[in-house]
Amino acid sequence: MSSSFTTLFRKTAACPTSQGLVAYRSSLLRAADEAYVDSHLAACDFCSAELQLLRRYRREAEECTFAEMPAQLRRLAETLLKRSTVPFKKFAELAENRQVFH
Repeated sequence: MSSSFTTLFRKTAACPTSQGLVAYRSSLLRAADEAYVDSHLAACDFCSAELQLLRRYRREAEECTFAEMPAQLRRLAETLLKRSTVPFKKFAELAENRQVFH
């Protein structure tokens, strides 16, 4: 049996989850779990690489603000959406009468 780098560089059942690695990075694990991840990272290139990737992203969630949709645009969108359902009803009637061909 041959073993190539690609077959070894993968996540296995013994690997901590991505969420576990995030918790490890944030020091949120219990001491026993942290010790397990420490020893696992020493032997697993995949999880070490994943942890490096996770360290590149900010820990806190970004705050997003939503702009209020202008009233005229909202009315236009609602009007268009109301109109767009009518053809679908007619299409359903054709399908029921088997007048639709593939």
